[in-house]
Amino acid sequence: MKEIVDPTMSETRHRPKVLIVGAGLGGLTLAQILQKNGIAFEIFERDEHDVSRQQGWSLTIHTVLDELLEALPDDMPNLKDTAYHLSPLDLETQVIFYFHNERLGTENSPSTPTIRYNRLQLRHWLATGIDIQYGREANRIERVGDKMVVSFTNGTTAVGDILIGADGTRSIVREHVLGKPNSEVLRNIPLSSITAETTLSGESFARQLEIAHSMAIIPVTSGDGWNNLFTGLINVSPDGKSGKFFWVIGWHDPLAEHTGRIAVHSIPREERLELAKKMIAHLDPKFRRIIEETPPEDIRDVGWVPTDCHLDEIPHGRAILLGDAVHSMLPFKAEGGIHAIRDALLLGKLITELDASDDAALDRLLTTFYGDMIPRGAEAVEQSKYFQHNFRKDKTNIRAWGHPVRSLPDEKIELGPGGVCKVTKGPCKLRLVPSL
Repeated sequence: MKEIVDPTMSETRHRPKVLIVGAGLGGLTLAQILQKNGIAFEIFERDEHDVSRQQGWSLTIHTVLDELLEALPDDMPNLKDTAYHLSPLDLETQVIFYFHNERLGTENSPSTPTIRYNRLQLRHWLATGIDIQYGREANRIERVGDKMVVSFTNGTTAVGDILIGADGTRSIVREHVLGKPNSEVLRNIPLSSITAETTLSGESFARQLEIAHSMAIIPVTSGDGWNNLFTGLINVSPDGKSGKFFWVIGWHDPLAEHTGRIAVHSIPREERLELAKKMIAHLDPKFRRIIEETPPEDIRDVGWVPTDCHLDEIPHGRAILLGDAVHSMLPFKAEGGIHAIRDALLLGKLITELDASDDAALDRLLTTFYGDMIPRGAEAVEQSKYFQHNFRKDKTNIRAWGHPVRSLPDEKIELGPGGVCKVTKGPCKLRLVPSL
């Protein structure tokens, strides 16, 4: 254990060695803070490498951005240059809700600052200079005296003073802390879905960006808050001529809530695609285009399987939970990643001030940390569900990324000879004008 002498303290303070299970957004944010402050840590990830499984699509950072940049090391690469989902296009982050006959939305501006990042590239940015130990899936956690011991499926172990459970919705650290299986904590959601990721180029690319630069929510049926089409941009090709998009069509399914299974996943991808086309056949052609141009192989084998949870209390100890291990939420307010980062920012600050040999100090840390995180996370979980049920009923309650929506005009994105024009390159500029 590393010892340092703090001139503001009369005695030697023992800084902890921290074990972080989970190298997602919360775990990596915490690791960067610890690294900046010279605190020993190890971070473990169950995946064999950074793209072993789907990493999500994109994440919008709004109120937490300045705090995040201030807390991390000064030599981090420029975040927008690294991970902005619209780069290299000169377009602003924008989310659109097609509310009855209105086009309501929020876009980045001085009064509504929002910026959306490709989630995998954001994770790579957060991993800058961090030694992530991949292929380390935890399967046993013990407290031995004043130490935490983690055993992994590959036969290795790690020992530290504090263990952080940043291992997501199905957290093994949470099972240790609560002494109960995840099945008793997670709540199934009565929602089934078909999910795809597909690439559009040229004219189709431009027309999809006109629907929304970043993300759109399009009702499929009136009056039913469950049945929606979500579309969004994942990233743009380096030459700016094409973009990768996701789409999800969801519907109310009580069986999914009771069984935790999505029955539609058992049918072939070709049949799922045809089902999706039938469900949106009545929509405006501009909304149907992305599904109609999706090949069967772009349908994901396993679509979105939503669950949520929030913990009302967490026992104090040397194993600490953050992020989705505490407050796993539906994505309808797009705040899950933001809260994981916010958790890590607060916990990182508190750990840098901790004397690891003082159990009373650790208890005070947990009182402060959980006192902030638990109610904040619970409110976010419930607000995400409320928004899903009610956003069609009253447009005055619709907020996107912390900002109220406003009426936004239709757009027309013009094409140049080589595809979508880029402000920074090419013979013409990308112009946005109201559609006629």
